[in-house]
Amino acid sequence: MDMKVQVYIDRLFRDYEDTPELKDFKEEIAINLQERIKEFKNQSESDEKAFEKAAAELGDITKIADQISRQKRKEVIDQMYVHSRIQVDKKHAVGYVAAGAIALFAIISAFTTYFSTGEISTGVSTLPVFISISTAMFVFLGLTQETNTDFPMEWKRALIYGISSAVIVFGVCVSAMLYFMDGMGLESVSGSLMPFVIPGLCVLVFLLLTEKERHKPWVLERERMFKENYATACGDAKTMEQRGLLSGALWLFAAALFVLLGFIIGFKYSWVVFLFAVACEVLIELWMSSKIKMKNRS
Repeated sequence: MDMKVQVYIDRLFRDYEDTPELKDFKEEIAINLQERIKEFKNQSESDEKAFEKAAAELGDITKIADQISRQKRKEVIDQMYVHSRIQVDKKHAVGYVAAGAIALFAIISAFTTYFSTGEISTGVSTLPVFISISTAMFVFLGLTQETNTDFPMEWKRALIYGISSAVIVFGVCVSAMLYFMDGMGLESVSGSLMPFVIPGLCVLVFLLLTEKERHKPWVLERERMFKENYATACGDAKTMEQRGLLSGALWLFAAALFVLLGFIIGFKYSWVVFLFAVACEVLIELWMSSKIKMKNRS
C-alpha cells in the first residue's frame, strides 16, 4: 500500500517543478494519506475502498503545488534579476553625456533666443538640428547597450532606428516653428510635417514588425508566468480575447480622434483624449474583473 501511495503522489505531481518545497509537501501528503487509509481500514473498509476514500478527501491539492512551483520560479527569476545588474560601459556613458549636453545646449539656446526676440517661432528655430542629433544618439545608444532585460541590438539596425527617430523629431520641430509663425496656416504646418514624419514612421513600423526577440531568458520566463496567471484569472481564452479587442478598439479610436481634433481645435488641446482613453482602460479592466469574479462564484 505504501508503494501505491507513493506512485499515486508521484503521478499527481509529475508535471510540476521538483523543488525542495514540493518534496516536503509530497512527503506530508503521503503521511496523511497513509494515516487516513489506516483509519478507513480499521472501519472494515477494503484496501481499495480505503485508498479511494482517502484520495477523495485530499481534493484538488495540485492547486497548492501549482502555487509552490510558481513561487519557486518567481524566486529564481528575482534572484537572476538581482545578480544580472549590468553597468553602463564607458563608451555608452560618454555618449549619453554628449547627447544630454547637446539637448541641453539646444534648450538653453531656444530660451535665450526667445527671451531676446520675444518670438516663439524664432526660439523654436534653434531646436530642430540639435534636438534631432541628440535624439538619434539617445536611441542608438539605448538600443546598442545591453541591459538587465535585453541583449544589445546590432549597431547597423540601431543606427537606422536612430536616424528614423531623428527625422521624425526634426519634422515635428519644423512644424512647431511654422505653427508659431505669423500668417502660417495649418496647411503649411501639415505640409512640413508629412515629408519627415510619414517616411520616418514607415521605417520605424517596418523595423518593429521585423524585430527579433532580444529579451533575456529570465524575462521570457517572467512573461510566461504572467500570462499563466492572467489566463487563470480570466478563466478562458475567450475572455482574454474580448479584453484585448476592447482595448485595441479604444486606442485606435483615441488615436483617430486625436488627429481629427488636432486639425480642428489644435494639437495642444487634442492630447486630452488620451487621458479619457486611460480612464476608459481602467473602467474596462474593472468591468472585466467584476465579470470574472461573478463567473467564478457561479
